[in-house]
Amino acid sequence: MVGILIADGSSPYISPGIQIGLTSKVNFFMSAQITFGYLSYSGPPPFGVTLGLRVYKIQENWKRYRYADLQIWPFLGGIGIGKMLDKDGNKYTRFKTGVGAYGYATYDYCKDLEIAKHNFGFIGTFPILNILGGDYSLN
Repeated sequence: MVGILIADGSSPYISPGIQIGLTSKVNFFMSAQITFGYLSYSGPPPFGVTLGLRVYKIQENWKRYRYADLQIWPFLGGIGIGKMLDKDGNKYTRFKTGVGAYGYATYDYCKDLEIAKHNFGFIGTFPILNILGGDYSLN
């Protein structure tokens, strides 16, 4: 973590992630996602676009949703907004926040998604820096 604080340069990055959690109705969920973003030591805070797939266990069934978010992660916490889509094409607005670095606690709120309005989880990520010729370095 100290290396991030004494870094310089900038870089596009990709970051795969795996998340597990519970809804406020105590339904288990899992997500797999990938973020495409930009990180700069002296420029804007890190930001990105995240694409993912989430499955909720509802009784004995699994319900699947795709999602896309825009996010900004200025320090060790961040926020995002996006959409979740079910298999029928219904769209649900999604707000998310989290705190941490490579592993972090998350909360997201899905408007109008009754089975999972409030979601609490933990995600592990693996950022891959300096793709497409970036020069970000940890000193």
